[in-house]
Amino acid sequence: MNSGNSASPTGYVNMRLTFMIIIACLQAGILSPLPGFALGDSSKMVIPQIRYKGGMYKPRSPGVESLLAQIAKRTSVEVRRVPLDLQLKDKRLYRYPIIYMGGNRGFDPLSEKELNTLRHYLTYGGFLLIDDNSSKPNSPFDDSVRRMVRRLFPHTPLQRLPRNHSVFRSFYLVNQVVGRVVNKPYLEGITSKGRTVLVYSGNDLAGAWSKNKLGHWEYDMIGGGFRQREMSIRLGINIVLYALTLDYKKDMVHLPIILERLRRANSQ
Repeated sequence: MNSGNSASPTGYVNMRLTFMIIIACLQAGILSPLPGFALGDSSKMVIPQIRYKGGMYKPRSPGVESLLAQIAKRTSVEVRRVPLDLQLKDKRLYRYPIIYMGGNRGFDPLSEKELNTLRHYLTYGGFLLIDDNSSKPNSPFDDSVRRMVRRLFPHTPLQRLPRNHSVFRSFYLVNQVVGRVVNKPYLEGITSKGRTVLVYSGNDLAGAWSKNKLGHWEYDMIGGGFRQREMSIRLGINIVLYALTLDYKKDMVHLPIILERLRRANSQ
């Protein structure tokens, strides 16, 4: 790690591996990973939302927490449904394997320090989901995102993710890309050294996820009904599960050994 950045990636790397082990344990029927081991709040997943200058960084306020509720309901991942807004300069950034950036307006360019921090975070295993909440094609937010990504990865442009990408089968088998709207029937992303570190949706995913405090959907779907909302939720879950297991082909090699040790520990 370079000396110019005091934060450490160890926290979110360990968290991602912890989630992988927890999921594998549950699939193998091991209810408690270790004797006397209990999962505290620090082991539960939170998805921070990135605060930036200019524009509106949180137009779909309940979106991320609503998605976390769906993840808790449908998967074995334990979550904390708490709002967490972070600036890129916040050292806590490195505790989280996935971060979310939404908006519906153009925003100020990130500083060089912010860009370096974000690049460092993504290089060391972090994952960024960007979501255009404007519901408009070629929006000012879209322009700001594309300028930011060009500066972030000047030699690696945004590209459409192919339909055989792991993000479309990390939990559900997803064969269509939608959101509250369907401006772009595809996801774009940045893939670096064999793994996708950034995914960009232009379809207002968070608008489709959002529920209010009474449990009612916050925003109407545009162009579709329940099926479109359900596909948006499934896509969101897939993106998060993909982010938690970015290097699954490499990391999964070690899981049989880990699980055998856990079985032995539980049998003693």
